[in-house]
Amino acid sequence: MGLKKEQEQRKLPPKHRDDEKRHDENERFEKLLDKLEDMTTNGRLKDMAYHFTNKKEVIKVNLLAGMARGVGLTIGTAIFIGVLIFILTQMISLPIIGEWVAEFLEMVDQYREQP
Repeated sequence: MGLKKEQEQRKLPPKHRDDEKRHDENERFEKLLDKLEDMTTNGRLKDMAYHFTNKKEVIKVNLLAGMARGVGLTIGTAIFIGVLIFILTQMISLPIIGEWVAEFLEMVDQYREQP
């Protein structure tokens, strides 16, 4: 059964564009896809996807990262405390702060002497 002339006139126009416009859009889409592929390759997203899908790799990487953070934190804290104590020992000659620092250092020495 075909459509009547009246129905043909009321029919909505097709949403398809001209072949030339469609071809241009496809080329533009392909260029964007190539650009996206280059970005993911350069961004090492494939490596990240591998690391997060392989459970052994995730455990290994996180264990090493945790150990490195722990060692770095320990060394950094030791250096900071050492510099702080050095600065405090230089302040003993100051009037008010010097007394407080001297008392603090005496408390530290007493704590060290206890068994």
